[in-house]
Amino acid sequence: MTKRMDDNLPGGLNDAVDFLTRAHSDNSGLASAVSEYMGKEGAPGIPEVRRRAHEAGLDDLLQGWRDAISKTPARKADIKTLIPQDVISRFAKETGLSPDAVVTGLASVVPGIVYRNAKQAREKPKPLAM
Repeated sequence: MTKRMDDNLPGGLNDAVDFLTRAHSDNSGLASAVSEYMGKEGAPGIPEVRRRAHEAGLDDLLQGWRDAISKTPARKADIKTLIPQDVISRFAKETGLSPDAVVTGLASVVPGIVYRNAKQAREKPKPLAM
């Protein structure tokens, strides 16, 4: 997992520092955190994201991501619906990014992770029926 870092600045000031340091576009630590959360078979975030998508009526959105690589980031509102706030906050603490920067980063990587997970599931050898 990524090295844990706590923000030492209050909200608005932290956002300004993220902007000035370009941390809002640096997702390197975030990618590791997201991978642990939903990027591999058996990861705890996979069923949680599916459940939250179903409850919010976003099954078609997830299916679209499963079927084809998205050329555009997800909408921030959809990410906030799919990923629980406590997970977003945890990612922010682990990466040192502001919560808004985490959501922006998630919007960039989550569709691709969903696609990759679905592709791996499709390519996984099926047991032979006897």
